[in-house]
Parts: sequence; structure tokens; C-alpha cells
Amino acid sequence: MISSEKSQYIVKELFKIIDRNINFMNDEGIIIASTDQSRIGSVHEGALVVLKTKKKLLVKDNQFAGSKAGINLPVYFENRVIGVIGITATEPEVLKMAEIIRKMTEILIKEQLIDEQNEIINQSKEVFIRDWLEGRWKEDKVLSSRGWMIGLNVNLPRVVITVHIHYNIDIQKGGTSYDLQKEQNRYKGYLQEAIKFNDQDVIIPVGFMKFALLLTCQGSSEETRKDVVSHKIQYILRQFPKSENYTIKVGVGEYYDFIRGIPISYLESEKAESYTRSSDEWSLLFYDDLRLEMLLDSVPVESSHDFVRKTLNATAFSDPKEIIETLSLFFACNQSINKTAERLFIHKNTLQYRLIKIKELTGYDPRVFEEAVLLYLAIYFHPANQASSSGIGLGTGNNN
Repeated sequence: MISSEKSQYIVKELFKIIDRNINFMNDEGIIIASTDQSRIGSVHEGALVVLKTKKKLLVKDNQFAGSKAGINLPVYFENRVIGVIGITATEPEVLKMAEIIRKMTEILIKEQLIDEQNEIINQSKEVFIRDWLEGRWKEDKVLSSRGWMIGLNVNLPRVVITVHIHYNIDIQKGGTSYDLQKEQNRYKGYLQEAIKFNDQDVIIPVGFMKFALLLTCQGSSEETRKDVVSHKIQYILRQFPKSENYTIKVGVGEYYDFIRGIPISYLESEKAESYTRSSDEWSLLFYDDLRLEMLLDSVPVESSHDFVRKTLNATAFSDPKEIIETLSLFFACNQSINKTAERLFIHKNTLQYRLIKIKELTGYDPRVFEEAVLLYLAIYFHPANQASSSGIGLGTGNNN
């Protein structure tokens, strides 16, 4: 009923209390955990007696083959004996503690099994939510019943939110050691803690350091709902520890009050997250705020690449990457010389020189609106931005 691994954990915890050899035998009398590793796997004859009589047994040295003086007690779970705990000791004060040790064993076993059951429930919930997000069901009534079985009302109005944590360092290189799964679980824990007050709000990992949140959403108007969702997101993100190692991008899908709206909202949140602007800490974009992106996404790849080549004339620059970065930030900062120079960590005169050079080599002045639009689109369509699915932040969402 309880694994050797979990039994060994219990034995180690009990050993910290009484500092005596402890054995845990399963319901067949086999030692499955012990502070004496050499005894694991052998049959404990004293335990067989305890399992049969369901009473504690004091054992003398060599009373059974290979036995040592001590006490063995039945361990109960839900009114049935599931094993035996044995303590090697003859001291009266230790023997007096035996009943307490037995009770502690039962409590630890119960906690382990409850954790195991909760893990199974959580895994079932994740499978269900993934099916829901990806539209893998046929009949709404069946989905609704599955939801009811795990405590979810799928008919409540909800929005789907994608939270993507982008690391600013290479977490697999550079001498920095990261346990990827541990990081994933840590931030999942922060998110779960933030939404714990509403058992109808749920979360599921959808990639490394990327999570989908299904938040219930009430409100009489679209403006009211967006305000409620914005406040919820801000509260959730405040649960994260501050760090210079990452930025957080958040995309919010549309609000839907029917079951089949959730897969749509999920795709919308993914799209919105991919267009969020870069920021020092976190950025937020509602799908409803996307306009130009929807039009630009319909442009054929061949046409967009040809447009980039003719407009940017990148081969004329000694450092094309620097020019792309400069224009991206210049447009993200609403063509502000001071803000862009600050973000690039350069003097504003250096930035002015770069902009003049861009005008000379492309024929378009990024400081003139009509000409800046062409450069703006060229940066948007540039393969480097398309590959990262981040564009240059054409949306008008709220940014921190």
C-alpha cells in the first residue's frame, strides 16, 4: 500500500526522534525500509506474529532467526493493519515511546497517501484542462460531467491568460546552475498561491516557464471585465520574487461565457502574449487591443521578406543587428530620443548619429512619420523578430 521509498522517508524521520534502529515491514512481514540497509528485503518473523495477532510484540535477542531485542507494533490505516513498525531497543524509556512512534508512523503514512491522492487528482485536472484548452471533446455534456467530477464548473464565464517567463540569461550556460523542473514547479507554486482563493480559477503549464490561467470573470461591461482582469493579473505577478534575470509577458484572450469559447480564448491569449512589448519587468496585452497585427499576419512570407530586403538594405550596415535593435527600441519608445538612448545605454548624440546613418543607407528617416512607418513594418517583418514570435510590440496594451 505504501512504497519502499515513502517508508524509508518515514523511518528516517522517526530515527531523528529516538536515534534507534527502526524497521518498517509491509503486510507480508517483509522489511521494506530500515535504518540498517542490510536488512531490507528479508522477512521479519516477529512482524508475521504481529500481523496475525494485531497486537504489539516484545522480542528478545535471537527469539527469531536473526532477531534483535526490541518492540514491534501494528500500523493501522483506515481501521486495518497495513504493516508493522519495529524499534530495536531495550531501554524502558524508549519502549514507553513506542506507542507514540506508532501513532506518528500512522500520521506520516496518512500524510504521504493524501499527498499521493492529491497528486493523482492534480494530474487528472491537468489532463482535463489540457483537453478543454485544445478542444479535444465532442459532447459538451460529457465535458461538463468530467469537470463536475473534479470540482470545476465549466459553464462559468472565463478568460484564458498566458503567462510566459522569459529569462534574460542562458539558464543552461554561462556558469549559472538551474534545475529546470524545479524552476517550473517553483513558479507554478507562486501562481497557484495567487489564485488559491477561488477554486474555480485554474492553472496549467503549457511549456517551459509558460502557463495558461483560466480565470473566472464577472462584469456587466467589457471595460469593467478588463479592469477586473488587469487587477487580478497585477496581484498574481506581485507574488513573484523580483529578479533581473527574467521579464514576464502576459497575453489575455477574449471573455467567453460558454464552454467552447475557452479554446478560442486560449489561442487569443497565446497570440497576444507573442506581441507584448519588451519591458524591464513585465508587460500585458489584451487580444482585443490587437489591430494591425491581424492584418500583417495575412501577408505572405515571400512578400514580407522581399519588403524587408528592399526597405532596410541591411547589407549596407557594418552591424545590421545593432540597427535592428536600435529601430526596435526607438519605435517601442514612441520615437523618444531620450528614452531610447537610456534603454540602449548610449549617449543621445550617439543615437542621433545612428538615426542619420539609417536615413543615409535606407533612404528613410525614422524620425519622419511617413518614412518611419516603412521602417517600422520592415522591423516587424524581419526574420529575427518573426522567429522569436515577438515582433516589435505593435499592440497598444498596458505596459508596466
